[in-house]
Formats: sequence, structure tokens, C-alpha cells
Amino acid sequence: MEEKVDSAMEFNYMIIGFLIIYFLILLFTGLLASKNTSSIEDFFLGGRKLDSLMLSTSVSSTGMSGWLALGFAGYTYENGFQSLWIMVPSATIGILLCYVLISKRIRLYSEQTASITIIEVIKKRFYDDNNTLTIVFSLVLSAASIIYISAQLIAIGKLLNILLDWNYSSSILIAIIIMIFYTVLGGFTAVCWTDFIQCGLMAAGSFIAGSLAIQYAGGLGSLSQKVVETNQMFPEFAVTPFSSFDSIILGISLFIGDGILNWIGQPTLMVRYMAAKDIKTLSSAPLITITIQFILFMGTFIATIYMRTQFPEPALFPYGGDTETVLIQFFITMAHPMLTGIFVSSILAAVMSTSDSLFMMTTSVLVNDIYNYLRPRSSQKHLIFISRLVTILLGIIAYIISMSESSVLWSSWLGWTTLGIMGMPVIIGLYWAGATKEGAICGLLSGFTVLILWNVFDLTEKLNIFQALPSCGIAFIVTIFTSLFTAKPPDHIAEDLKSISTPSGKKGSVEVFEVK
Repeated sequence: MEEKVDSAMEFNYMIIGFLIIYFLILLFTGLLASKNTSSIEDFFLGGRKLDSLMLSTSVSSTGMSGWLALGFAGYTYENGFQSLWIMVPSATIGILLCYVLISKRIRLYSEQTASITIIEVIKKRFYDDNNTLTIVFSLVLSAASIIYISAQLIAIGKLLNILLDWNYSSSILIAIIIMIFYTVLGGFTAVCWTDFIQCGLMAAGSFIAGSLAIQYAGGLGSLSQKVVETNQMFPEFAVTPFSSFDSIILGISLFIGDGILNWIGQPTLMVRYMAAKDIKTLSSAPLITITIQFILFMGTFIATIYMRTQFPEPALFPYGGDTETVLIQFFITMAHPMLTGIFVSSILAAVMSTSDSLFMMTTSVLVNDIYNYLRPRSSQKHLIFISRLVTILLGIIAYIISMSESSVLWSSWLGWTTLGIMGMPVIIGLYWAGATKEGAICGLLSGFTVLILWNVFDLTEKLNIFQALPSCGIAFIVTIFTSLFTAKPPDHIAEDLKSISTPSGKKGSVEVFEVK
């Protein structure tokens, strides 16, 4: 009995040791980055100095969050190979289209119009002189970000509660204080530097998880056989993404809605493209990002599938029946404490890298686009000070919401889809000179309304169509339709889009569509 107690204490000490080292690195990074933050552009865009490696790791770590290790893992445990409908586009097509369709246009346009936030890009593209569009977008973005951040905090609470038996609320409080500290100090530079560190941990954790699962299963062939046996006992655990007509319909909506539309519409990723050092950086980054995404998804997928073959029912889990903790329980029961420490750090990395990015984006919108509009004569130092106060306030609100202990998957999808809806008018506006302010407002509000109704009436379950497809689709269609029946934008909008330069320096070589 004493040996078990000593072993458990040794395990806890090793994990806590990893966490202390990890947190100290983050705090040191924040202090170091603060020395490079002297202007509001430095605070929000890091001076537009991101190289391809920093950009790639920041994009991956921002997009993956606690949703990967808890939400995606839980979904895979319950639905088996149905999760491939999410994994394939999110790891390849969706992320590639982000770079191909969005990155260069928004990088060039934001620099040309001297925009340092995504809302500022929207304001200038949609000639929002009276700030109506700015306020609508800012409020929706802030709400979506807080929901998504709260989902990440829930992930931290679940992780440390099951791993170290720490109090749920205390775990979240410690994590959010550290997050706010380094974000407040170093701004965007600190966020990207920590994203680089955290992305490395995430990739290492996922690679270790997948490798251990294959080893314990006796190879991929043996694992495949165990998957078939599990499916025979539990048919809902799909061994193919094409198991039924309903699963195919749901899968297609997940593939297009979550795997493509949500990714290309993400304002958090658009901010990364805006911070790229140059266009050449955006050309070399996609391959790195896709490689990272593949490692993250594949390792998580294989380890979770293995856990379903070992524990075919959640009630058999050694540490409670929450399916979103399946990957955590994999490491607790099957890995050395040192490897568990790396994995725990990787989950915290996933959570914090997304949360700090959302903190930065939301703070930039509220301070630069609203507060600075109300007080245009504010000094750079004053704006940085207010930005830090706003970040702290956002953290407090997210902490309060996270006390609900809801599903990481559901909360993440709700926040992620809301942010994806916001990107639809932006994409149209960067390609089509005829997109109007009224179209953007109606597109955003209609998409958001569909999303709310889809959740209120549980239409994903009833229609087998994932919420992102109708929400983003309606936002896209309504933006175009409304623009066709409202007054044409000012002439300078078309000129601004035409004057975007490609890397070769040729003016007007980025295609722009106009309404005649």
C-alpha cells in the first residue's frame, strides 16, 4: 500500500515539476518580449516580422487548442473513423486553402491600408464611416472569443483535476493568471514566441501518443483487427467514414463546414497572415503548417482509437467516464511519468496558444477599433496600458463562464463557427469590389442567427448537417445577395483592391471582381 502511495506521489511530483518549468519558460518569454514592444503595432502585430517557421507554428498552435486533445479525441472515441471527415480537411485542404485564398490578399491589403487589426481591415474595406459595422463585428467577435477561451479553460480544469486531483476552479485560475501575465507584458510578440514553444510540445505529445499506441497494440495490423472486433460489439464505433447514409451526410457537412469554411474564415489566422514579414514568407509556410497538422491529428487519432479497443465503454475508464479525457487517461495508465509530463505540457500548450491569440485579437479590436475611435488622441503608451487592462477583464469574464464545466467540444465548435462566420464577408470583400457595408452586416447577422437557431433546436442531431455549413453558407450568400441590391461602394474601394501588389511588384495582378 505504501509503495502505491509513494509511486503516486513520485508521479505527481514529476508532473508538477514539468508544469513549473513550462510555466517559468512562458513567464520569461513574456518578460523578454516586452522589451520589443514599444508601439501599438508592435503589441498587436509584432511589427510584421513573422518568418515562415514562426508563422507556421503560430497558425497550427492557434487553430488546434484544447479541442484537439479533448474535444476531437472524445469525438473520435465515440464515433471512430467518422472523425476522418474532420481530420482530413483540417490537416490538409482547409489549411492549404487558408494560405492560397486569404493569406497574401489580407497581408497586402492590411499593409496598404495601414490596418493592424482585422476589424480595421473590415472598416476600411467596407467604408464604415459611422462605425456601425465595426461595432457589430466587434461585439460578435468578442462574444465568440470569450466562449472559445472559456472552452480552453474548461479543458485545463478537466486536465489538472483528473491528472493531479487539483480543484477544478483553482486549476483554471492558475493557468489564466499565467496566460494573462505573459500576454499583457509582451503582446503579439510574446504570443508568437510562446506559440513556437507550444507547437513543438504539441507535436511531440501527439507523436508520442501515436507511437506508444502502435507499440502497445502490436503494430497497425493488430490495431486494425482490434478495431473490427470493437465495432462488432459497438456498431456506433465506425470503422469507415462511409458506414451509413446519415453518417455520409453529416461527414460531408463536417468536411466542408468545419474542415474548410471555418478554417478559411478564421479572423485569428488572418491576423497571423497580416503579421508575416513578407509575401515570400506566406509562400513557404503552408508545407510546414500541413506537416505539423498531420502529426497533431494522426497521433491523437491513433491513440484514441487504441483506447477504444482497450476500454470499449466509458464506464471502464480507470479515472471517470468523461470521454473527453480519453487521451489524458491513456498517458496516466500507459506511459512513463516523464512522457506524461510532456503530453500534459502539450495540452496546456494547445490551450494557451489558442487562448492568448484570442486574448490578443479581442483586445486589439476593443482598444484599437473602439476605444481609440472614442479617444483618438490617446498616446501609444496609454493605448498599451488600456490594452493590458482589457486583457485582464476578458480573462475574468472567461473564467466566470468556464465555471459551467460544459463540453469542450461543444463550446469550442460554437466559438470557432462564430468566428468562421465573421470571415465570410471579409473573404468576399477581398475578392469582389462590389461587396457593400450593408451586405457585410446582413451576412454576419444572418449567419449568426442561423447558428443560434441550429443549436437551440438541435438541428445537427435532427438533420445530420453540422452547424458550420448552413451558418457560414448563409452568411456568404446573404452578403452577396444584399450587396447586389444596395448602393455601390465608393470608387476608391475598387482602386484599393486593384492596387494590391503581388510579390513581383506588378500592380493590379491580383484579380478583383467588379459589379458593372
